Amino acid sequence: MLYPDELVIGDTNYQEHIAPHVDSEGPRKTGMVPRNWDDYPQGYFPGEIGMHAVQDLTAFDPSDFPKFIKELEESQTRLSDFRMKGKDGGMIPSLDQNGRGYCWRHSPVSAHQLLRARDDMPFVDLSPYAGACRIKNYRDEGGWGAQGLDDEMTFGSPSSKFWPQRSVNRANDNEATWADAKKHRITEGFIDMGSPQYDRNLTFNQMITCLLCRIPVVIDLNWWSHSICACDAVNGVSQWKITRAASGKLMTLRVFESFWGVNTVTGGICPRIWNSWGDSYGSNGMAVLTGTKGVPDGATAPRAARWSIS
Repeated sequence: MLYPDELVIGDTNYQEHIAPHVDSEGPRKTGMVPRNWDDYPQGYFPGEIGMHAVQDLTAFDPSDFPKFIKELEESQTRLSDFRMKGKDGGMIPSLDQNGRGYCWRHSPVSAHQLLRARDDMPFVDLSPYAGACRIKNYRDEGGWGAQGLDDEMTFGSPSSKFWPQRSVNRANDNEATWADAKKHRITEGFIDMGSPQYDRNLTFNQMITCLLCRIPVVIDLNWWSHSICACDAVNGVSQWKITRAASGKLMTLRVFESFWGVNTVTGGICPRIWNSWGDSYGSNGMAVLTGTKGVPDGATAPRAARWSIS
């Protein structure tokens, strides 16, 4: 089931989405970069906080995916459903990189917000620029989702009261800011502990299993040079006889299967993403990735956050 005006991005149209998205405020950068071997050499392992090895995560049988997806849709208990009521009963707004290549630090904060909404924690307007500016010394540089997630687990993110959204003011960097950030940390996750930070990845079926268990996944996509938060599993096959071509006509089965990526890897099951380009992107910041475009090149799954302590 799609949200109104939701984008569907797959192997047939992905080239339209490689170029920076442009809205009324200008272009929206991505910011994911290949592994830097000097900074992250072979065998590099950051601090391990509440991490669970990937082998601890047993994937569901893919034949059960459609059933579980339907149950979550009917009960309105998908992560996106929690997002829609996670801010005092209203929708949690999408983060916005505001033209900087900080996607890798925004994707774990989006996941963090979903965890808080899922667990009925009060909404806190967490600021991703704090960690990004500290790590990159205020330079506009890209990174990798695992790098951002490690930082979110170690240092957390302050609220926008201490570090305003999209601010690069060095005065924000103070003791009170980082004390507040420690109140808002991801504390557990499914991480590939057998791989260095820049090589961590869940299998496609493990990613979908996490989403079906209401665990968000920070995914990295080489084709898009982008790090994003995956929030739901979507059954593309269920869209047969609903999906229409640009002409308005129903698609043939061959075109439909290509559009929804019905292949031996995904079987037409797709991740819904929550982007960091503001609510004007897609459907309130969300889109669906199909086919090979929904198979991550890096994936880590944060599964628990700590309560904010006032």
